Formats: sequence, C-alpha cells, structure tokens
Amino acid sequence: MRAVGPPAGTNRGLTLLAVCGGAFMATLDTSIVSIILPQMARDLQVALPAISWVMQAYLMANASLLLSSSQLGDCRPPGRVFLAGMVVFALASGACGLSTRIWQLLAARALQGVGASLMLGTAPKIITVLYQEGERGLPFGLFSMAFASGVTVGAPLGGFIAARWGWPWIFFLNLPLVALALVISGSSLARLLTAGREAGRSVDWRGGLLVTLCIGLLLWSLTQVRTQGWRHPAIWGALGGAAAALVLLLLLEKRQPWPLLPGRLWQSRPFLLGAGGVVLTFAAVMGTFFLLPFYLEEIFHLPIQTVGWLLAVISLSNALVSPLGGLAGDRWGNMVVLRLGSLLILAGLTALWWWGPSAGCGHLIVSFAVTGLGFGLFQAPNLNEMLLGVKPEVLGLAAGTNAVLKNLGALLGIACLVTVITWGEAAPAPLTTRQCLSWHCFQRAFLAATGLAGLNVVLNFLPRRRLAALTLEAGLPD
Repeated sequence: MRAVGPPAGTNRGLTLLAVCGGAFMATLDTSIVSIILPQMARDLQVALPAISWVMQAYLMANASLLLSSSQLGDCRPPGRVFLAGMVVFALASGACGLSTRIWQLLAARALQGVGASLMLGTAPKIITVLYQEGERGLPFGLFSMAFASGVTVGAPLGGFIAARWGWPWIFFLNLPLVALALVISGSSLARLLTAGREAGRSVDWRGGLLVTLCIGLLLWSLTQVRTQGWRHPAIWGALGGAAAALVLLLLLEKRQPWPLLPGRLWQSRPFLLGAGGVVLTFAAVMGTFFLLPFYLEEIFHLPIQTVGWLLAVISLSNALVSPLGGLAGDRWGNMVVLRLGSLLILAGLTALWWWGPSAGCGHLIVSFAVTGLGFGLFQAPNLNEMLLGVKPEVLGLAAGTNAVLKNLGALLGIACLVTVITWGEAAPAPLTTRQCLSWHCFQRAFLAATGLAGLNVVLNFLPRRRLAALTLEAGLPD
C-alpha cells in the first residue's frame, strides 16, 4: 500500500482554500435561496407548498447521499471525487438559473444537492490527507468557518443579487467560484491518494440506496412536522418506512466486507460520545435559530431588517471563532475547548430563556454572541476528537457521518421545539402563517433548548477513552 498524503509540491493552503470554498458554496445555496422564494414563486407561477421543495429537494439529496459520498472518497482518490462534485454542482447551478418551469428547477436543485454531497462528503477526508494528527484543528476550524460564512452572507447577498439582476443570478454566481477553485487547486486535488483504493475496497451501493431511502424519509418527515404536526398519518408512514429501511440496512450490512455503517466504528467511545454531542448541539442551537425570527417579530415587534441583523450575530460570532477553536484544540486539547464551547452555548441559551420580553436589544446581542461563540468553539475540536485514532480507510466515512448527524440534529431540534411551542395550542402546527404566539409558548421552547444544551454539557464532560486505531477487520481493544 502506498503512503497516503499530499504529493510532493502540493500547495496545502490553496487546496484547503478550494475545499473550504466547496463548503461555502454548499451552505450558501441553502441560505441564499430562502430569501428569494417568494420572487421565484411569482415568476414560476406556483404556490407556496410547491416552491418550498426548492429548498427541500436540495437538502434531502445532499444529506441522504453524504454517507455514500464519504465512502466513495475512502475507496477512490478523494480529490477527484471532490472535483467531480464541483463540476456537477456548477452544471446544476447553471441549469437552475436557466429553468423556466418548476419541475426543471426542482430536478436541477436535486442534482445540485448531489454535487454538494460529493464535495461535503469528501472534504474532511481531504483535510486528513493534507494534514497529520495534531495539526488538523486549524484546517477543520477554517472548514467550519466556511460553513458558517455561507449561512451568514446568504440571505443579504441573495436579496442584493435578486433585487438587481433577478433570482437566476444567485445560481450563476457559482460558476465563476467553481472555475476559480478548479484553476487554483484542480491539479493538486486530482493527485491526492487514498488508502482504501489500494486495499481493494469497493463502494457499498446497495447499502447506499437503503441509507438514501432511510435518511430521505426521515428528513422529509421532520421537515413536515412544522406544517402538518406529529399526528398526520403521512409523517408516521414516512417514519415507519425509514425504520423498515434501517432494519433492512442493518441486516444487509452484516454480510458486507466494507459496510457503510461499520459496527466497530460505533463501538468507539470517543466517536459515539462525539456523535451524541453533535446531535445535541445542533438540535439546541439550530432549533432555537429557527424560532428566533418568530420570537423577535411576535414578542419584540421588530422589523424584518432588524431581525436579520440580530440573527447575523450568531452566524458572525460562529464564523469568526471557528478557526480559533480548531487551533486552540491543537494547542490545549480538544476536550478543553469543546467543553468550553458547550458551556458557552448553555449560558447563551439560558440567558435567552431567563431574560424574556424585558430584555433589550443589547441583552439579545449578548445572548446571541455567546451562543455563537460556543457553537464555533465546539465544532472543530469535537470533529478532531472523533477522528483521533481512526484508520485512514474509514476517515472519510467517519467525517461524513458527522455531517449527516449535523443535519439530523438540526431537523430534530426544529421538530422538537415546534412541538413544544405549540403544546396545548388549538392549531397543531401554527408556524405556517403569521399569528400571535405568547411569551409563554416561546419560554417553553427556549427551556427545552436549554435542557438539550445542558444534556450536551453533561455528555461532553464524560471521559472519552483513547482507543487504538480502528480497522474494520480487527476488534476493539479493552
């Protein structure tokens, strides 16, 4: 087996920049679309339920294919898989901008999600090939910053572009970005090697189809909770289908030499506790983030422009501190930094719940900034901790699982907090239209988010044993 690592002459900085650019574009095309959905609905002459699939088609294709994309990056040169994802993403972006019918736009958005999954699924693997253990904190932090930056600038940038040139240009924007990434690092990415290919590994396509079906049904059901409520039979049918696909997947994986869900990986205490931390963190923060526009408009009666600037505090503080979190984890230990991050998240959400309607904008900014700082400090050290000791053969799959858990945690948080905020209300899911929600409704939801953050703190203070390097053939040491 040939050594895994960057080829001689590889510019690690430019290659990392291209990888972070892929993460930026993938998250940008989530947030940038949200603000121009009304304009798209008018131009394409479709109703709200149909245009909402412009978001959902992208997210579901992206999230449901992440594990397969990650395994593909373990079995094939990850740089080439990443480059293929960029090309697919660019072509789909052009198709989105040229769409004149809703079905054309939805098909192009789903294809765009496929390209995004290829980039996001292989990006962490590329970072582990470029950098050794002990120096990955800053690269992972920059990667997290790229995620947060895409979310931060998406809404204002989308509004600016759509107001001047029309909504198709938010998709055409991706074309020069992809071209620039290909020019500066295309050759370096194409030469990156991976250990899995040399070991004769293959992609578990049957498992990938079942994972896609399982995650797709689960994500669809969670996105529909806020409009249909938990009692709707379609949601329970989708959840039942997801459970059936999961059972069939587990039975199939037992006979696979290179399974998509390696059981040995999930028996690793550091990986399992880190995965739990990801789900709880994203459930608490992203669930709260979803409710904040309603809270600031209904309770504080703030104009939408002010709401946008206040929400940007969370994203900006997250983006600014993410590289520092990764660097600090390399210097002072991942556990110290991620525990500090989880405590800051708990403090920020507790302040939001405690202050209530009597808080002024200054109090809100403090609460949002503290939450964002904790969010940024937590992510890179936690991922770095999860990947310590994991063999190169499964690094991409382990990192891709982390990305899937982020999506699931966010959607679970939104579903749970929407359920809590509407508990006992006459309407089962009142967030589809503007209406008056009392402070007590939001108080329940913010208390639930604080509880999730507190549980995350407890989980992160449990010891994570250092285990020997994982393989799929050998058992775990005691």
